[in-house]
Amino acid sequence: MSDTDPHPRGNSPSIVVFSRHFPPHVSGGARRPYYLVKALQSLGCRVFVVAPALPGDIEGIAVPHVQPDPALSAPGRRSLRDVLRDWVLWPDPDIRWTKRAVQAAHDALPFIPDWVMTTSPPESIHYAGAQLKKKYKCRWYADVRDHWLVQPFRKQRENGFRRLIEGKIARTMLRGCDLVSTVNAPIADEMRGYTRGRGQVFVLPHFAIDASVETLSLPDDQLNLVYTGSFSLSDPACKITDTLDVFAAALAKNPALHFHMAGRLSEVETARIHASPCQNNITVHGVVSLEESHALQRAADALILSGSPHAATPPGKAAEYAARGKPIIAISEAVWAADFNGGQSAVERLAQLGADTPPHNKTRLPTQTEAAQEILRHMAKGG
Repeated sequence: MSDTDPHPRGNSPSIVVFSRHFPPHVSGGARRPYYLVKALQSLGCRVFVVAPALPGDIEGIAVPHVQPDPALSAPGRRSLRDVLRDWVLWPDPDIRWTKRAVQAAHDALPFIPDWVMTTSPPESIHYAGAQLKKKYKCRWYADVRDHWLVQPFRKQRENGFRRLIEGKIARTMLRGCDLVSTVNAPIADEMRGYTRGRGQVFVLPHFAIDASVETLSLPDDQLNLVYTGSFSLSDPACKITDTLDVFAAALAKNPALHFHMAGRLSEVETARIHASPCQNNITVHGVVSLEESHALQRAADALILSGSPHAATPPGKAAEYAARGKPIIAISEAVWAADFNGGQSAVERLAQLGADTPPHNKTRLPTQTEAAQEILRHMAKGG
């Protein structure tokens, strides 16, 4: 580590951030850490990011990952090696990348950090927080986007033996954490069980993003619906067929509808679109940058929010959508869908959609700058 700049920026904390998901790789989990880093930078913090790849406007080190993006093909029969990876590498196979990232950070850090920030998923990323806190005697802040053992996305964690052992891992790993933020209260409750009062836990909800002003045009002779993100690649229980069925039913009643999908799709999902009777009214944009994604959202007449039935909260992209001032139609059987659809079904809302449909009206979201200011307030309290 360089010793030329041990205490940068005066009273503003210096922060090293570990993130498995970060631009330019495109994933739902990349947005939150990236825009928090940008906001912290704008508030005077020096931030050094350790991630599989980095955009040009971020200081840090890229530690390549062997599988930066999810596999698009349908899962085949699991090999013995696959099984061993799940049962030998705890709490998840990404622990191998995290250990390499820790070593890379030790070699590359240009300052002694005041704080180390880890952002999950995956949960193994928090190993980095414990290690850097020990080495540099700094404080540790963990930002947690998903449950660990309550409603886990990794189905292996539903095994009783694994839940017992991973519960001990979670308590051991997080007991040294000074500050924990989560996207909602239920996840905060779970994290309090692991920190056991040793660290301060607070809710930092998804925030409105101060996105670029890149623009694009969509045909004005149709009602353009936009969905940005993945389906099963983000949540295995989120089925594209549910969204396609709703769209087909609504299209029969409102033929002006046209569906734009931007994001990573599996091979099975792409085949479902091609087999759909409404495929001529669907445009697949593929994987696009964050800037292009935001431009599509701004150009839309309405925004589609899809989620699995068991999801306790809406996807993080709901915060992006809410900032656009457009109608939002939720396609999900989850309880939160009613907050967006106002007592109607998704088919009813789409069937009635017009160019003059009023925007979604919901409680104002914090901006990314306000979210970063909230983090700094908690840091100033000492965690």
